[in-house]
This record gives sequence, structure tokens and C-alpha cells, in this order.
Amino acid sequence: MLSSCKSGSAPPPRRLNLLLVTIDTLRADRLGCYGYSAIETPNLDKIARQGVLFENAVAPAPLTAPSHASMMTGVYPAVHKVRNTGGFVLPSSQATLARTLQEQGWDTAAFIGSSVLKRRFGLNQGFATYDDEMPVRANGSAQAEPERRAEEVVDRAVKWLGAQSGKPFFLWVHVYDPHIPYNPPAPFREKYRDLPYDGEIAYTDQQLGRLFEAVTKKSLSP
Repeated sequence: MLSSCKSGSAPPPRRLNLLLVTIDTLRADRLGCYGYSAIETPNLDKIARQGVLFENAVAPAPLTAPSHASMMTGVYPAVHKVRNTGGFVLPSSQATLARTLQEQGWDTAAFIGSSVLKRRFGLNQGFATYDDEMPVRANGSAQAEPERRAEEVVDRAVKWLGAQSGKPFFLWVHVYDPHIPYNPPAPFREKYRDLPYDGEIAYTDQQLGRLFEAVTKKSLSP
């Protein structure tokens, strides 16, 4: 005989914290979890071991803005209308993951590593915090650099986590370092002198390790 359950007796499902990390122009065949041994990528490899590793994944477009628009909306560029990087804006009529979660009570924040995803292109929809401030050029001109290093992006994301309200959160962190020009900081510049692209990836992995540690601590805190 099946016993009946009273309506409403089951506890509500736990609302999880969500972290989305996107790494621009990172080749899968340059990570240890995909068999590459010339770079040390322990933090990304750990995520692969503990989670699900996709062996066959295809981007909806070989461009930053259209691909991110598809990730945020779940539809192809032909539907969300962002067909290229620059010159296309995600329409406000498109439902985004961030907006859906924000409406359901999640804190939402994004920290962006490149000007190709500035808020003027519409990817900020649903994010209460959308940090896309690029550094000013070294010569002091008002024009901003097109990117900022992963260290600064992660610093700002970790700071946000430290002040976060305690509600479930959706945090998107976008890093751009493996993109040209390849110029990893020390000591990765010296260690990967002949493979600067690999050095950028090793550096990115190091910085993401800091992010993963901060997210874990925040998620475990009462």
C-alpha cells in the first residue's frame, strides 16, 4: 500500500549558488584534463575531475559576443540577433538566465575581462552588478584598454563575494587572458617563454583557483 504525503510537507528545494566562468579563446587541447601535459592547470583539472567533462562541445559561433549571448539566453544567434562582436546588441525582449534568477531572488553579478562584452552590448540584463570597467591606458589617455588581467577581474569578484548578502547568488566571471596579444605576467612569462599562449593559460588557471576557493568558502559559510 502506498502512503500518501500531506501537501506541502516536503521541504522546499535548496536554492544553489551558481558560478559561471568563461575563458576567452581557450583551446580545450591546452588543458591537462584533455591530455595536455605542457601546462600546469590544476584548478581547471580539479573541476573536470569532480564534475562532468564534455568531450564534444561546439560553440554556437566562433565569436565572443554571440557565444555569450547564446549562453545567457539558450538560443542561437539567428534568434537572439547578436551575430558578431561589436555593432550588435542583445535585445531586451530576450529572456536571460541572469534576469530569470534575479526575479526568483538570486543576487546577480558579473565581472568582465574585455571591452567586447561591455554593458552597451546588452549582456548586462539581469545583473545587479555588472563590472566592465577597463583600465586606462598607461600613457594617461582617456581611452580604456580593451582588456584587463584575470587578477583584477578575480579581485573584484572576490571582493563582491565578501560583501554578498547571504542570498543565493549567480556570479559570472569572464577572463580574457588567453586572447592575443600573448603576454603573461611573471613568473609565467619566464616559465613559458617559448609558449606565451600556454603561459597565459597557466596564469589564468592560477587566478581562477583563487576564485574557486573564495566561492567554496562563501558557499560553506552559514
